[in-house]
Amino acid sequence: MVEQVGIVGGGTAGRGIARVLAQAGVDVTLLEKSDQRLAVAIENLKEGMDRDIGRWAITEAERDAVLARVKGRVSIDAVQSLPIVIEAIQENRRDKEALLRLLDRVCMANTLFLTNTSTLSVSGLSEVLAPRRRPFFVGLHFLHPVTRVAAVELVRGRETGDRALEQARGIASLLGKEVIEVSEYPGYVTTRLTLALINEAVHALMEGVGTRDSIDRAMKLRFGWTHGPFALGDEMGLDSVVRALQSLWEELGLPQYRPCPLLRQMVTRGWYGEKSGRGFYRYDEAGNRLNDHELDLARPDLAVLGSTDGAS
Repeated sequence: MVEQVGIVGGGTAGRGIARVLAQAGVDVTLLEKSDQRLAVAIENLKEGMDRDIGRWAITEAERDAVLARVKGRVSIDAVQSLPIVIEAIQENRRDKEALLRLLDRVCMANTLFLTNTSTLSVSGLSEVLAPRRRPFFVGLHFLHPVTRVAAVELVRGRETGDRALEQARGIASLLGKEVIEVSEYPGYVTTRLTLALINEAVHALMEGVGTRDSIDRAMKLRFGWTHGPFALGDEMGLDSVVRALQSLWEELGLPQYRPCPLLRQMVTRGWYGEKSGRGFYRYDEAGNRLNDHELDLARPDLAVLGSTDGAS
C-alpha cells in the first residue's frame, strides 16, 4: 500500500501529481528549490482547486483534505526516507541528471524512482545512477492535465526490474489511471503527437492559413476535443511546449519538432499562456480565459498578440 510519496518539482506536472496522490489518501512531500518557489507552488495548487470548487467539481472539504496531505519542503533531506520519489522538474536533460545524482546519494537503497519525463530516454537518464539503483528506476509519464486525464504512459528502461514496474502499475491503479505501456523512444505516443499538432497549428497561424479562433474551433468540431491546439498549448505552458519540442528536435532530428519561430518569440516575450496571463489567449489572475475579439495572430507584428486594448 502506498502511504508516502515525495515529488521533486512544484510546476504544473508536479502539482497535478501531488493533488491526485493526496486525493487518493497519500501523504505527499512536495520539494522545491526555494521558499519562494515553494510558496508559489502551494498557492497555485490551492488556486487550481478553488477554480474547481467554483465549477462544482470538488468541495471545500476535499480541497482542505488535499492541502493537509501535501507538505512543502525545500531540503533534499525531506525525501531521504521516503519509499517512492517522483522526479517532475522541467524537461531538461542536464537538470534531471543533476537531480537524479543528488537523489541517488540521499535516498534509501530500495527507493522506487519514477521519472515523469515525456521526451528523454529513461535508460539514458538511469546511467547517472549507481548500478544497484537502476532496477528501481521507471518512467511514469502523467498526461496533462493530470487531474483530468485517466491515463499514464509506463516506460521500462533497459535495466528496470519487474518489481519496480509492478510498483509503478500499482500507483497508477491507486490513482484510477489506465496504464498505456509504451516503448522507450523520445516523446513516446501522446507527447509526440500532441507537440507536432500544436507546432503545426502555430505554423498555420503564422502563415495566415487561419486565425487563432478558426483553427481551434475547426479542430474541436472535427475531433470532439474540449481544447483546440492553441488553448491546449496555453494550458500546458508555451515555455514547456518549446522545451519539449526542442528536446524532440535534438533527439529525433525531425522537422515537425523544430519549434515554430512565432512560438519561440512568444516565449521570449514571457507569454507562456495561462500561468503568465497571456499566450494565444488572455487570462485573469485566477487563470480564467478573458473574452476578447478575434485577433490577427498571423501578422508578424507580435504586438497584436493577445492585445485588444493597445497594450504591448
